[in-house]
Amino acid sequence: MTFKHGFPLMQSLRPLARAALFSLLIATLSCAQAGLHSDLPDLGAPDLVSYTPEKEQALGRAFSTTLHTQFDMIQDPTLLDYVRQIGARITSQTQSQRDYRFYVIDRSDINAFAGPNGIIGLHSGLILAARSEDELASVIAHEIAHVTQRHLSRRYEYQNNNTATTIASLIAAILVGSQNPSAGMATMMGATGLNLQQQLKNSRLHENEADHFGIRYLTEAGYNPFAMGDFFGRLARESQYDEFALPEILRTHPVSADRLARADDRAGQMPKDTQKRAIQKDTLTLMQLRLQNHHPEDINAFEQAKLSSAQSCYRKNHQAWLKQQDTAVAYSLKCLDQAEQDAAASPYYALLKAQIQTRLKRRDALKTLDYLTDVYPRNAAMVLARARALQAFEGPQAAIAYLEQNVDRFLHKAEFYNRLSQLHTEQEDDFYSDYYQALLQEHLGNIEKARYLSRQAKAHVTAEMRKKNARIEQLKSRLTQYR
Repeated sequence: MTFKHGFPLMQSLRPLARAALFSLLIATLSCAQAGLHSDLPDLGAPDLVSYTPEKEQALGRAFSTTLHTQFDMIQDPTLLDYVRQIGARITSQTQSQRDYRFYVIDRSDINAFAGPNGIIGLHSGLILAARSEDELASVIAHEIAHVTQRHLSRRYEYQNNNTATTIASLIAAILVGSQNPSAGMATMMGATGLNLQQQLKNSRLHENEADHFGIRYLTEAGYNPFAMGDFFGRLARESQYDEFALPEILRTHPVSADRLARADDRAGQMPKDTQKRAIQKDTLTLMQLRLQNHHPEDINAFEQAKLSSAQSCYRKNHQAWLKQQDTAVAYSLKCLDQAEQDAAASPYYALLKAQIQTRLKRRDALKTLDYLTDVYPRNAAMVLARARALQAFEGPQAAIAYLEQNVDRFLHKAEFYNRLSQLHTEQEDDFYSDYYQALLQEHLGNIEKARYLSRQAKAHVTAEMRKKNARIEQLKSRLTQYR
């Protein structure tokens, strides 16, 4: 998916992060020395407990904007929904009222991070490295625990009153930390004069706390509590003889024998009678195949040889789908039918089949998608797929009405707003095209761009539309007079 008014993407993360850090520090410090006010938000006191919700949200918006303007983000609705369903299941066990946002960054590094205001990021390399959904869920639970225990805010211990310096350091830490959270924290600590030994002590404490609470959330969500120690331990063993092969997640989340022992001990304390959730065992594999298909040059032939016939079928059909092939001979729908008939099969087989049927103009797609959206009403990818089918068989207005009816049911709305904007663009409706792009940018935290697009939308309001709006406003005013 490509967003209209698209974002510039990083071609080389490390150089740009360093350049951004240098530029921010110089520019912001220069403003401070000149006695000027910065346009950056006042982030308030160092402890998140004393932050107002508005200030925490402002920091989250800045972080989200950085992610979506400086990094290649995975825009695959099916993969994103899969990750977000896992995240929602885990966050439901935290007793937190926070709205968590989950994103996938298109990077081969094995890494994950927790940002301000409940933003959780996973690198695509991490998803590919997991051997089970339990392992993937364990990392998500660990990052969620960093948020619930306020680890990010507890590192913000200011030692001077130079607000401009502090804000510059913070924003720089965000830019660097998006790629490498520990490097970002180190930048912040160095700029504010904190003691390195205390920093390392806090890091170890925070990792142990994140393990402790993360394993609890993991277990209560119905996942294997030992998966966290198993995953981190395996990564450590695989890289123990090659310092340069150390996964990024082990640099940002240091692993020691003591930490692994604590994790296993904590997992052993979890209730044995916790109700386990039924997991379609091959769903993670299907998501990994989707990621690999986006980068076919990286596909390992040996790994592909281990696929079941159903998984191989999914991979081939998805490859043809990505190439936007619209001939029946490009697909193997018969093997998808066979995979779908397995009682334990992932519903993503049926979803892919329905998407292919839509492309081939086969009305069976609507029947399949009606069923899927009834059974999985919280699956955004299925709702978006049904909207495309409605567009194909009933026209764009049917798709627009359906998306507008359903968008508010979902926390993550970016894909909905972008699709609505595209549909209105195809209808040559510039007002709603820019309007939904403005909502998209607001949702992603880029308020300045949202304001610009809202002004663009307003410029498309015709005299006739203003006349109609004035009439309805008069009617509304008149109706309020009735008792």
